Amino acid sequence: MDIRGKRIVITGAASGIGKETLLKFLQYEGVQILAVDLDPSRLDVKDKRVTKFKCDVSASANVDKIFKEAEKVLGGIDIFYANAGFAYYEEIKKPDWKRMEKIFQTNVFSAIYGLQKVQAEYKNPVYYIITASAMSFLSIPGYALYSATKAAVHSFAEAFQFELKKPHRLMIVYPIATRTNFFDAAGKKVPVPFPSQTPAQVASAVIRGIEWNKKKVLPSKIFSLMMFVDRFLIYPLRIYQIIENWKRKKALS
Repeated sequence: MDIRGKRIVITGAASGIGKETLLKFLQYEGVQILAVDLDPSRLDVKDKRVTKFKCDVSASANVDKIFKEAEKVLGGIDIFYANAGFAYYEEIKKPDWKRMEKIFQTNVFSAIYGLQKVQAEYKNPVYYIITASAMSFLSIPGYALYSATKAAVHSFAEAFQFELKKPHRLMIVYPIATRTNFFDAAGKKVPVPFPSQTPAQVASAVIRGIEWNKKKVLPSKIFSLMMFVDRFLIYPLRIYQIIENWKRKKALS
């Protein structure tokens, strides 16, 4: 896809992967961007092509508002990047329905609901992108709920790729640990899993994926190699999980 002149929506746009991807989009002539975030004032980008929009994507009515705002400000949508999400880093000690509900509403329901709206309401081609995670394939102790949300997104996308009607396209992005304030938000003294990468590296992979019309993007070659090696050797990823569990116990003790 040629990104020039495209009308773009990005959720979680004020920091991390969302912000870096926004900055890369701005390198293309004629783009217009609706930057959606819980606190869009954090987005220190001054460009007349960017419109900031405050929104909590954990409610369907708010996701509806994003689409209405995009029609109003951009005149339509060509690329929708469902990037908003968060994690808990924790030891689960008691049942907490509301806590589970919040993370699934934000990480899973909002992304899937937005894609359903594109499928049902848009005749023009929309390139829909969702940030999943390497934890879709490899759950890490301490991130049980977060891993579950990303596995849910992955499984939905694997099936829905066959159901998605043309001319729409769906791309899923699987970053490894990304060095942003994501880990600060997840909890106190959260260890960053190995391997890790910068948000700029993920954003570059996202842009390449759009330009090459990809359905799946794994920004880390190291993680791709780890997945490949695990097919032929005994338990390397299991050993990795044991190491991360030791780090979890140490961090949360």
